[in-house]
Amino acid sequence: MPIAFEGVSYAYADPERQKKRARRQKRRREAGVIEEPPSLEKGAPTWGGTADAVWALADIDFTLADGEFLGVAGHTGSGKSTLVQHMNGLVRPARGRVLFDGQDLADKRVAQKCRGKVGLVFQYPEHQLFAATVREDVAFGPRNLGLSTEEVERRVRAALEDVHLDPEEVGGKSPFELSGGQQRRVAFAGVLAMEPRVLVLDEPVAGLDPVAREEFLSLIAELHGAGRAVVMVSHSMDDLARLADRVLVLNEGRLFFLGTPAEVFARGEELRAIGLDVPAAQKLAAELREEGFDLPRDLYGLESLADDLARALTGGEPSREPKADAAPGRDARETPRPSGEAPHA
Repeated sequence: MPIAFEGVSYAYADPERQKKRARRQKRRREAGVIEEPPSLEKGAPTWGGTADAVWALADIDFTLADGEFLGVAGHTGSGKSTLVQHMNGLVRPARGRVLFDGQDLADKRVAQKCRGKVGLVFQYPEHQLFAATVREDVAFGPRNLGLSTEEVERRVRAALEDVHLDPEEVGGKSPFELSGGQQRRVAFAGVLAMEPRVLVLDEPVAGLDPVAREEFLSLIAELHGAGRAVVMVSHSMDDLARLADRVLVLNEGRLFFLGTPAEVFARGEELRAIGLDVPAAQKLAAELREEGFDLPRDLYGLESLADDLARALTGGEPSREPKADAAPGRDARETPRPSGEAPHA
């Protein structure tokens, strides 16, 4: 159990609301009216412990298992980035607690230790490159841990190799001389050099062209296959269906669904009601079933759908395997999914 959220809520203060509330309170005090503080009950008409607070997260409960790949989905503004920033203590909850290996990240010492074990990669991480050479940039985190020169160099080499960059070829170059895709790999390497147990990725393929996008998805699958737990925020339902063991769906800061991709994407109407959709292949499979095609899998990707559709059209026996297409970098065999909470609305 690397990370557990227990009743986590987080509020942003809205300056405009604060001003309006102050004026309203003044008028009500002058009229002799005493206000009752609002609560954080589910279904409450406003978010926040006070009328000027905006709850980015409310009552979030889930546990990330060792080695799990957890996808995080939700419409813009649903709280995805705020959620992942809690995972290494960068942001602290207003209510509830976040645990790392059973220890509360509210403890500064625990949070400091956690940041070496939970690597957080923001959108466009290449914008955070700063050092004169690639080697210096990747070495920054390990060096701050007080490691020996030999250990720092070992980690730099290993991290660059993990992202498919040759340390001898790029180590002495300025990161700003590299292509955009290579710069993003260097930024990934800087996080990997800390040797995290959990890799948290916020829209890691944003802004990449289709070829680079597939390369990064394959790289992420490889990093997960090496034993790391991965949390990936994505707007792409297709990517989450291919890669994730479970998918957590947020809606207006609340946990909307949590389950396997097959469980979550079986609820297409509810997802569409909150501005999301199911993967394209899954949507097409549902439409073909309505036309009478025997498509037995719970979750489809393009390759598995084409395979079963061809069998259905030629009269062959369709596969009964529940697995969708293998993720980039994975083989096609079924992998066990960790047990977890059933999806719920």
